[in-house]
Amino acid sequence: MSKLVRAALIIPTLAILAVSSATVAMADNGVNLSVEPNATLTARLEVQMTMTASCPTGAYTMGSNVIVEQAIGKSIAHGTGYLPYFQCTGADQVLSVMVLADPSGLPFKKGTAIVSASFYAYDYTTNTSGVGSVTTTLKLK
Repeated sequence: MSKLVRAALIIPTLAILAVSSATVAMADNGVNLSVEPNATLTARLEVQMTMTASCPTGAYTMGSNVIVEQAIGKSIAHGTGYLPYFQCTGADQVLSVMVLADPSGLPFKKGTAIVSASFYAYDYTTNTSGVGSVTTTLKLK
């Protein structure tokens, strides 16, 4: 592959990564989610990361998802996981999150990956809801 073609492929990818590199996303009604930029990779299968979530006191967390994807040659290694249960207190909750590589796909490798995560919170008293979400780069070490 020529250097010009490689540059044409790499430059847009770097631009997308730069735009998506915000590590904190704030949602409506005080529901927030962020991720630490470094994660631990174990046996090329387990990604262990730290996230911080918050939601207003009295709200209940409903569902969550965490997806890690990494380019491996011409393929994509990926895995999914969930945020552990936490109580909405209005304060930041530091969460340890584990994502396992999809057994039918490629394993992860040390380097840069993309993490996307979200959770939903609902307050039955005020009938308000919010979604905390984040998409950013993650350094697998």
